Amino acid sequence: MDDKLIIAGKKYASRLLVGSGKYADLAETKLATEAAGAQIITVAIRRTNIGQNANEANLLDIISPQKYTILPNTAGCFSADEAVRTCQLARELLDGHRLVKLEVLGDEKTLYPNIVETLAAAKTLVADGFEVMVYTNDDLIIAKELEAIGCCPNNSSLI
Repeated sequence: MDDKLIIAGKKYASRLLVGSGKYADLAETKLATEAAGAQIITVAIRRTNIGQNANEANLLDIISPQKYTILPNTAGCFSADEAVRTCQLARELLDGHRLVKLEVLGDEKTLYPNIVETLAAAKTLVADGFEVMVYTNDDLIIAKELEAIGCCPNNSSLI
């Protein structure tokens, strides 16, 4: 049985997605990512340098986009406009990369999503050619709406 994870048409042997934050430094990020055996690493574009800060250490110097799928996310965004700009920046920095994880927060403390802004951002991003995975709550109606917009369907991953 072929039990591979499929996201935006690409097959992955590992179902584990790892984050790039909360490590002591880039060396520790590299070691943890390699040890996890994951093929996808999420990157909070507003918190992690992937080239937007030329004078700082760059995550892409230790995590190769040829070996891993870099999954830019919009962590820390509180509006659709912020999220869309963040994804566009990531696409530019990653040479046209289209797969993103959309997070539009409604509350800084609980990190609960702002569904109205999430839907607005999803519509804009999908129309702009992005493959959008979504951080949302467990509302089936919203999940179906996100799928109807064109976000990565449930069998690919709505996270």
